[in-house]
Amino acid sequence: MERFVANLIKDFDAGKIGRREFCETMALAFTVYAMGDAANAAPARGLQGLGINHISYNCADYKKARDFYTSVFGMGVVNDKGKDRANLTFGPEAGKGGNFLVVRTAETTTDAKATVDHIAYTIPNWDEAKVRAALKAKGLANPTGRDGSLHVYDPFDYDVQFASAAQENAFRS
Repeated sequence: MERFVANLIKDFDAGKIGRREFCETMALAFTVYAMGDAANAAPARGLQGLGINHISYNCADYKKARDFYTSVFGMGVVNDKGKDRANLTFGPEAGKGGNFLVVRTAETTTDAKATVDHIAYTIPNWDEAKVRAALKAKGLANPTGRDGSLHVYDPFDYDVQFASAAQENAFRS
């Protein structure tokens, strides 16, 4: 954390970032840091999410969604292989609290032309065994997924993902 703050101050002093970005980044960094400590200190309350990692958006043509979100919101495009999916980044850069929107060409589950397939929440200090144990303690004994990424269904059968920031990274291919 000290190195991060020192580099942030150096960037501010060098004019690489403005006062507003400096203040926003410091506030976000200390919030994330505090939430990490709180998550470790109070496991009985359940898993503590740092924030939304990504939103998975199914639609009829991912390229149209990609073009809309990049032109309207200025989102960055990563991992667009030109087939059926792209990751659109927004917020701070990767590793500093940034989020992403996954747009993909896929069947929707309702009559809607587009649906939010799932929302992933970043869990601090990811430890697979501890996350699985916490889910089991809440009656969610059989999550699906892979290392660093587990899915469960909420009471209304909505897919909820718990994600490691390292494994669920927009820049990862």
